[in-house]
Amino acid sequence: MADALRALIGAVGLDVTHTAELEADPDSAWTLRYPPDRHHHVWVATRWRRVWVGRGQESECLEPGTAALLAPGAAAWMGTDEHAHPPPTVSGTCPDWGLGVAMVLTGVHHGTATFGPLMPEAVALPDCFTTVWRPDPGDDLRRTLEHLDEQGHRRWPGPYQDALARMLVLTVLGAWRPPVLHDNSLTRAIDAIADLEVTPPPTVPELAARVRVSPSTLLRRFRAATGLTPDEFARWFRTLPVRAALSEGTPPGRVAADHGYPSVAAMHRVLRRVERTTSRLNRSPPDIPIPP
Repeated sequence: MADALRALIGAVGLDVTHTAELEADPDSAWTLRYPPDRHHHVWVATRWRRVWVGRGQESECLEPGTAALLAPGAAAWMGTDEHAHPPPTVSGTCPDWGLGVAMVLTGVHHGTATFGPLMPEAVALPDCFTTVWRPDPGDDLRRTLEHLDEQGHRRWPGPYQDALARMLVLTVLGAWRPPVLHDNSLTRAIDAIADLEVTPPPTVPELAARVRVSPSTLLRRFRAATGLTPDEFARWFRTLPVRAALSEGTPPGRVAADHGYPSVAAMHRVLRRVERTTSRLNRSPPDIPIPP
C-alpha cells in the first residue's frame, strides 16, 4: 500500500540542502538575516541552545530539539533573542576549554528547502511554522541533529548532511501534517487512493471496507476531513503529478502519454473537473493545544 504523505510530497517536489552549523563567539548576541527576495524556504533546527526565529511580523522561540520552516516572500531571521543584533562573528580568540579547538559551534543548523508550485495547495504549510508545540517529532529531530554534528568529521560531508537535512524537513512536515491528512481514521483509505499503480482508484464501498465503516460514514468523514468526496479527492490527488509536470514546462502531449490519458484533450477535461473542486479543499491548520 502506498504512503500518502510520501506520495503528496513526491508530487509537490522537495529539494533540501544543509548550509552550515552556525558559528558564533560564545555569549555573544547576534542576528542572522535571510534575504527577502529568496525563492526557497529556510529551515532552522537547534540541538542544545535556545534560538529565536522570525518571518515578517511573526517570531517564535525555538527550544532545544525543535525546528522551523520559514517561507520566502518576506524577510526572515534567526538570533539569540527577539532584538536586532549584528551578524554572528568568530573573533579567533574564543576559549578552547582545554580541547584544542575554539568553542564557537552553536548546535544550530540551517539550510534551504525548495518546494514545487503546488505546495500551498497540497501541503498548505504556514509561512512561519515551528515544532515547538508539537512534541511528537522531538526525538527524531534530536537524533537527526546528533547525526548531523557527527558528519563534520567526514572528508566530504555534504551529501550526508543534505540527506539528514531532508530528514529534518520531512520530520517538520510530518509534525505539521498536511490538512487533508489530519484524520487518522482515514489513513488506510487515503493510502489506497495514493497508490497510483492501482487503476482505477478504489470505489467508495472498497474504501469503506478498508476503514471498516459504512459508505455513508466514509463520505461524511471524507467531506469533513478533506472538503471533497472520495471520488473528487482521488481525482485531485492523482492529478497532482500531472499538474506538477505541466507547471515544469513538460509538453502536454508527453504528460498525457506518461500518465495514461488517451489524448491531451482528455487530460485537460479531467484537470478542469479538478479545478472546479480545489476551492473546497481543506487548508485549515490542525487544532494544537497550547500549554497555558
